[in-house]
Amino acid sequence: MAVVALACIAAGTWQIARFEQKRRDNGHLRANAHAPAVPVGQLLPLVGSGRSVSRDRVEFRPVVASGTYDPSGQGLVRNRSVGDADGFIVLTPLRTAQGVLLVARGFVAATNSGAAPPVAAPPAGLVTVRARALPSESRHDQADQLPAGQLEAINAGDQARRNDGPVLDGFAELMAHQPGTAGLTALPGPDLSNPAGGALEPQHFAYVIQWYLFAALAVAAPFAMARAENKQRRVRIDFDAASDPDADLNARSEQQRRAERLADRYGRPVG
Repeated sequence: MAVVALACIAAGTWQIARFEQKRRDNGHLRANAHAPAVPVGQLLPLVGSGRSVSRDRVEFRPVVASGTYDPSGQGLVRNRSVGDADGFIVLTPLRTAQGVLLVARGFVAATNSGAAPPVAAPPAGLVTVRARALPSESRHDQADQLPAGQLEAINAGDQARRNDGPVLDGFAELMAHQPGTAGLTALPGPDLSNPAGGALEPQHFAYVIQWYLFAALAVAAPFAMARAENKQRRVRIDFDAASDPDADLNARSEQQRRAERLADRYGRPVG
């Protein structure tokens, strides 16, 4: 039980660390979502520049970018959903002075056959857009293994190997009513109640209480078991005495002997 208690304490302490980390992550992402917009080149480095992209610094941060859409490099990111609809995210490169920014313009639902539907073209000419920045997805987009124009993920590194010119390391989701969203379903904003995802903060706190409670139960278990055994032993002795026909006689004989010993010691007559 001591080993069990120590293991439960270790698990509870680990959950405290998880709880604090989740609070920090959620705090950073909420702050990003409410921060003022910055030029995208100040936030996202170029692929291969050697600068790392910090999720705490980048994700959900509003950015502004000016450039021209490149429909020839457009792709449809499959296996995505908005609300109850399954379909594709429309990903179109925006060529800016800082580099190519991958822009998730919106969402289109899949057809009944699951095939990609027609997609409205982006506006021509110079545009300025406001969007939410996101770090590049780690999975490969598998563009060479899927039907033409379809992608499995938004991977800036894979895009950089196919695009002419530098590519910004990350992507951006257009906010509603921006140039390029016409004819598409707007992508929903982040759920700031738990933006980091996974278990909620109160769940981690509940896990802490749970593991420490298990540790307390493990410590108390041997004492509870010993008490139960003693109680069971007393019940068994009482039962054996009640079932012995000579028990009362033996008890009276024992009392008589004690009285005689007291009389011999103190000189009092046996009553």
